[in-house]
Amino acid sequence: MTKVVETRNIHANEHQLIGDIIGDSFSDDPVNLWIFGGQESMRQYYANAAKKLYLRLGYGHVTDNENGGSLWLPPGTDKHIPFWNSLGIAASMIKHGGVKSLLRGMAVDNALATAKPKKPHYYLFAIGARQAHQGKGIGRRLMEAGLMRADADKMPAYLESSKETNVGFYRQFGFEVVQTIVPKSGCPPLWLMWRDAQHSS
Repeated sequence: MTKVVETRNIHANEHQLIGDIIGDSFSDDPVNLWIFGGQESMRQYYANAAKKLYLRLGYGHVTDNENGGSLWLPPGTDKHIPFWNSLGIAASMIKHGGVKSLLRGMAVDNALATAKPKKPHYYLFAIGARQAHQGKGIGRRLMEAGLMRADADKMPAYLESSKETNVGFYRQFGFEVVQTIVPKSGCPPLWLMWRDAQHSS
């Protein structure tokens, strides 16, 4: 009998855990590989971002087996974290991916900040399951848990998909592509997706 995947709220001190989960889940992601060059740099970046912003001002979930996780920001929270604004993030990116990694990250960061919707919304920063546990319903459970808050507030939601094969998954939850961007020459594309507020009948 297949065990039902359960989720819980992620705790404020679990930045290393969520960094490890997202780093693993994004290890074959085209945009992340272009920016970071490898999984260790991804892991450190996502742990730092979680610690400095997403677990401080936002919220997230992990599965009970710690094989999947997500990070969100509520409306009115600035999601633009300049890479150069954090010595820890910059130093880690240079250590693992060189100066080019930092410059590529800054280019993507700036492009996404420019393209973000002005209308207040819930923002899904990252969602993923460890590579060995993908295709087992983890992403679905995490998405359902995260969207509960947006739906309770009757607010729209927004995300940036860095993998075309994930667009169909997001569409199952009501997200639609509103723009496709290539932040910098050589960078793989990103699909910017919007979900209207859900109003129960």
